[in-house]
Amino acid sequence: MRRRWSAEAKARIIASSFEPGANIAEIARTHGLLPQQLYAWRHDSIPGKRLASKKLGFVPAVIEDAGGPSSADGGGDEIVIRTAAVAIHVPPGASEEHIARVLAAVSRSG
Repeated sequence: MRRRWSAEAKARIIASSFEPGANIAEIARTHGLLPQQLYAWRHDSIPGKRLASKKLGFVPAVIEDAGGPSSADGGGDEIVIRTAAVAIHVPPGASEEHIARVLAAVSRSG
């Protein structure tokens, strides 16, 4: 059976684990936890860590000159954004807002 911890109890346990000289294994054992569970709680308690763990960031872009018309004169080629899971084809003239909505939807789905 899984044990549910109140936010206050978790906060007390986490706070004790950050005290100088604290022994994570001993604190976990005292409270009936596995050390890795306490480490996860500590990690999740640091502001911004949950968001950072979602692997957000920039990726390098490779720009190849196809020699065709530029988007400035109304032409241009489609842009292809590839990840391990999907390939997104962005047609010429697509707005930044539309591209952002598509990328947000892909991000939420997986």
